[in-house]
Amino acid sequence: MKVQMSQENESTQQPRTSYYGWKVVIVSAVFQLLFGGLYHTGMSAYFLPISRTFNLTKTQMSLAFTIRSLEGGLEGPIAGYLVDKYGPKAIILIGVISGGIGFILIGIAPTYMFFLITFLTFLTIGFSIPHHGISAAINAWFRKRLGIAMSWSTVGSAIGSTVLTFVIAQIIFSFDWRVACIFSGIIILVIGIPLSLFIRLPKSHEADIEDEEDLSNNHEPLNLHDFGIREALQSSTYWLLSIAIGLRLTAQSAILVHMVPILVSRGIDEQIAAAFLVPAAAFTRIPAILIMGIISDRWSRPKVAGLAMLAGIGSTLIILYGPNGMVTGLIFVLLFGIAMSSNSIGWALVGQFFGRKNYGSLRGGVTMIQSIMSAVSPLLTGWLADKQGDYMLAMQFMCGIYIISTFLFWILKQPKVTQ
Repeated sequence: MKVQMSQENESTQQPRTSYYGWKVVIVSAVFQLLFGGLYHTGMSAYFLPISRTFNLTKTQMSLAFTIRSLEGGLEGPIAGYLVDKYGPKAIILIGVISGGIGFILIGIAPTYMFFLITFLTFLTIGFSIPHHGISAAINAWFRKRLGIAMSWSTVGSAIGSTVLTFVIAQIIFSFDWRVACIFSGIIILVIGIPLSLFIRLPKSHEADIEDEEDLSNNHEPLNLHDFGIREALQSSTYWLLSIAIGLRLTAQSAILVHMVPILVSRGIDEQIAAAFLVPAAAFTRIPAILIMGIISDRWSRPKVAGLAMLAGIGSTLIILYGPNGMVTGLIFVLLFGIAMSSNSIGWALVGQFFGRKNYGSLRGGVTMIQSIMSAVSPLLTGWLADKQGDYMLAMQFMCGIYIISTFLFWILKQPKVTQ
């Protein structure tokens, strides 16, 4: 009898240490490390060198990022549907191969047109569709600890954007931006392909093990209802969440793409901006993401996201009204890093509000909305900078956008079940 009870206790305690969902989180964090450091943040270091190589204005260089956002938005629902239908592993693998090849091709680009076409095909697809698979896999394994799980995965992006972006900047300034591109492509292929094999969805008996542990301090009710696509689209919460995330990304995309020239415009050396301040913004995200994940699971995910937007407001204000020099640069990257840290909370909210069954498709819909909303912001920012000679007017627009996003996150409520 004692032996049987001991075995039962052991079996109930085992998931806490060997729950496969946490392995999915770790693998996802490594993917995010690669994607964030080599592409999402890393592309900021390429902005001025590529512009000089092809003799481009800020507007012309920004065009690539604008079309990228539109393309990423249009493929969002398709990628989400494919994740729901075929599972996340296949989608992630396709993305990794496409992204790795894309970086290598850009490294040998002879013209701006070749760069633009490759950037908008191989590279955009390669670093857009895997995120749908990563988020869907984590959402399938977690409910109560969804905020922490998403956040721990996103920490990989912050670490990569701190370490790898620094490495990329050093390669660019010590050798050439083409060498950095080819290096990035090889790293993506060598690490990403075998890593994708560890991603899988839970079996029916595994999906709710995580829910056996209670979070007594969580003040938000746990949603166990899986919304249908039509049901979710009929909810005002879905549209408010999509717009709030879209506004956040609108400001974030513009600032991230133009971060180095923005800092240069405030009297900071280009190499210092690219090699140290851009990674510093990412480094700030590491503790911010972890803290937000813990607090969001124990308090309110919408309000945590809203508070992060206040940091975004502060980042624009310091650029607008701070003195030239490193102090302004450091405060700016600190606040902007905190604002970027809410990304995982937004995707956790999709799962919290609408469940697991159609997560990929619903996330894809949000991606389409946010991408359409944010597509023009890098181009508009570049155009205003060319026309005005500085980034002041553009940053005033971004400040207003952060203010509206703060309000929308703050008023989000759990959608009502209509069936």
